[in-house]
Amino acid sequence: GVWHSYQPCKQHAQRGNSTGACQKDAKMQAVQLAAQQEPAQEAAQKAAQLQAAQTAAAQVHLELEKMGKQMQEHNRRSEEVERFNPSKISISQEVRAGSLVETNSGWFYIITSFGKLTTPSGDCFIISAASPFGQALFGKKIGEAFSWNLQEGKILSIF
Repeated sequence: GVWHSYQPCKQHAQRGNSTGACQKDAKMQAVQLAAQQEPAQEAAQKAAQLQAAQTAAAQVHLELEKMGKQMQEHNRRSEEVERFNPSKISISQEVRAGSLVETNSGWFYIITSFGKLTTPSGDCFIISAASPFGQALFGKKIGEAFSWNLQEGKILSIF
């Protein structure tokens, strides 16, 4: 803080008493000092508020970028699914992109990486032809064996 020397009030100055203080003058000087400090405190508060707003804006921007990337990935997958319209599914001789494959370990739809789909009739794993498991199935025919991750399986049907 700043040290201010005491200025005696007129009464004390006229009496030659420069060390005495009148409460009124002391209060007045305290009010003046507080008034000088108020703008600095307000400026510091406004600077902190501005910094918080800038941080929040940056976080929103990052979240929007993340959501944009997720939307692009969703659109890419949707386009891939549209290329292999399920209404065009027919019995096939071998596993290819767009095939619905029944194996002794479950159902697999070879289209894009969506994960597990649970339906009332059972689970189906929607996988990409480029995935390791998709590669193990790709090109196989009904009745053929396949191996993946040290496990063996057999193709029961292909649609």
